[in-house]
Amino acid sequence: MRRFFVYIILLVSLAGCIKNDIPLPVIVPRVTAFEVDGASKVEINSEQQTIYVTLAEATDIKNVKVKNISFEDARTTTSFDTSAVYDLSKDVTFVVSIYQDYGWRIVTEQPIERYFTVEGQVGSTEIDAIHRRVVAYVGSKVDIRNITVSSLKLGPSDITTYSPDITKLKNFVNGLDLDVTYHGRTEQWRMFVETTTTVVEFKSVNAWTGVAWVSAEGVAGEKRGFKYRKKGSGEWLDVAEGAVETNGGAFSACIEGLSPLTEYECYAYSGENNTEVRAFTTEEARQMPNSGFETFSNAESDKYYSFYDPSSPVAENQTKWWCSGNRGSTTVGASYSITNPDANDKKEGNYSVRMESQYVIVKFAAGNIFVGEFDSLVGTSGGKVNFGRPFTLRPRKLSLWLKYETGPIDRFNGAPDNDPVKKGDMDRCQVFVALGDWDYRDYGGTPNSPVQVNTTDKKTFFNPNSENVIGYGSYVSDKSTDGWIKVEIPIQYNSVSKKPTHIIVSCASSMLGDYFTGSTSSKLWVDDVKLEY
Repeated sequence: MRRFFVYIILLVSLAGCIKNDIPLPVIVPRVTAFEVDGASKVEINSEQQTIYVTLAEATDIKNVKVKNISFEDARTTTSFDTSAVYDLSKDVTFVVSIYQDYGWRIVTEQPIERYFTVEGQVGSTEIDAIHRRVVAYVGSKVDIRNITVSSLKLGPSDITTYSPDITKLKNFVNGLDLDVTYHGRTEQWRMFVETTTTVVEFKSVNAWTGVAWVSAEGVAGEKRGFKYRKKGSGEWLDVAEGAVETNGGAFSACIEGLSPLTEYECYAYSGENNTEVRAFTTEEARQMPNSGFETFSNAESDKYYSFYDPSSPVAENQTKWWCSGNRGSTTVGASYSITNPDANDKKEGNYSVRMESQYVIVKFAAGNIFVGEFDSLVGTSGGKVNFGRPFTLRPRKLSLWLKYETGPIDRFNGAPDNDPVKKGDMDRCQVFVALGDWDYRDYGGTPNSPVQVNTTDKKTFFNPNSENVIGYGSYVSDKSTDGWIKVEIPIQYNSVSKKPTHIIVSCASSMLGDYFTGSTSSKLWVDDVKLEY
C-alpha cells in the first residue's frame, strides 16, 4: 500500500513538470458590422482596430445606444456590452478575443452646422466652437447698440433653445452672453459684433487651368459679385449672379470657361464699392503620356508587354508612366499575362488595353493598369506596387472609353470592412483617379511613385479618405456593357487652394483584386483616357 502511494506522488510530481508547448493559433478578430442609433456614418478599420462613428447633429453624443456589433469569426468574444448606453464624446475602448486579446476603440465625431449673421454684416462670422465665442463685423457707421440678428444656429436643428431670445439681442457694445441648451445641457456662448472700416475686400484667387476660384467679403444684403477680363482687353465680364455663393457678408464664385496659360484680371464689388484689381494666370492643360495605349514594348521582359518603349520617337513615351501586374502574374509563364494591348477591339487609334482577371496557379490576379510602377514580389503571397507620378495640375474630371464583361465572383479571399460582397455576386470593375501630396517617406514608395501598396498588408491599401488626398473620383460597375461606352468621372476636391504633387489613375477588371477576390470571367478594355480641365 505504501509503495502505491509513492507511485501516485511520483506521477503527480512528474505531471507538474510537463509543459504545454502547443501554441494557440493566432486569429486576428475582425468586426464586420457596428450599428449605432443616430449615426450618419460608420467606418470599421480592422487593421487599425478602430471603429470611426459620425453622429447626426441631433443625436445625444453622451447617451448613445449601440444596437449591434458583429464579428467575422463566430468564436469571437468581447467585453463590449451592446445593452449599455455609451458616452461617445470621448474614445471608448474594449477588448475583442479569439485565443488572444486585442484592444479596439470607438472614435466619434459629431459635426454641427453653426452660423450667426446680422443685418449690414461685413464679411464672414468667426465661430470658435471650442471656446464658444462668436464675432460678426459691421460697417463703421452701424450702431452696434441696435443690431438686428438675421440668423442664428449654434446647436442641433429643432432641439436647441436660446436664452435670451434672439429678438432681444440688440446691444453688443460689451458683448452678450447667450445660453444655448440642447439634450438638457446648457452651454454659455459669448457673442460679439464689432465695427470695421473695410467695406469690400478681395480675399483670394486660386487659378486652375480652365477655372478660377475667387472669394471676397462685402456687406450682407448688398448686391455682390465679380467682374473679370483677359488682361489688356477692354471689356469686363460679369460672373453670373447665380454662380455667386454668399455666407453672411462673405461671397465666392467659380469663374468658368477660362483659357490655359492666359493672364486675367478680376475685381470684386459690394453695392457701389469695388476692390482693387487682382491679376492671375491660369495653369497649362496637360495630358498623361500614352493615354491611348498606342505605345508598348517588351522592354522589361519577353513574357509580357510594358506600356512604354525606350526606342519611341516620342520622348514622353520612352519612359514608364503606366504599369501593370504583368511582372507578377507571368512569373510562372507568359500565358498568364493579365494586361495586354488589343488591336482587334479598340475605340480610338490602333490599340486599346485589355485587362483579364485570372487564377494564376495559387493566386487570383485581377487585370489592371495603373499610373506608377511594380516594385517587387512578396514570395508567392502577393506583391508591392508604387502608385503615382509627378503632377501638379488640377483637372476637373477624367474621361475614358471602356468596355466591360463581368461574371460571378468565383475566387473569394476577403473584402473590405463594410463591403457585403460574397462569392457568387457579380464582379465589379473600377477606375479611379486621385490627386494628392503624398510623401514617399510616409507612404513607403519612391519620390516619383510615393504610395506603396503591399497586397499582403491591408494597412497599406489605398485610402481615398487619407489626409493627403486632395481630389478623388471613382467609377465602379458590376454590369457588362453593350460594347464601348464613354465614362466621365468628376473629381471632387477638398480644397481649391492646395496643389497636388502627384496623380494616380488605376483601372482594374476586378475591383477587389488587392484582396485576391473576383471573377475569372472578368475582362475590361480601356481606351483614350483624358484629363478634362
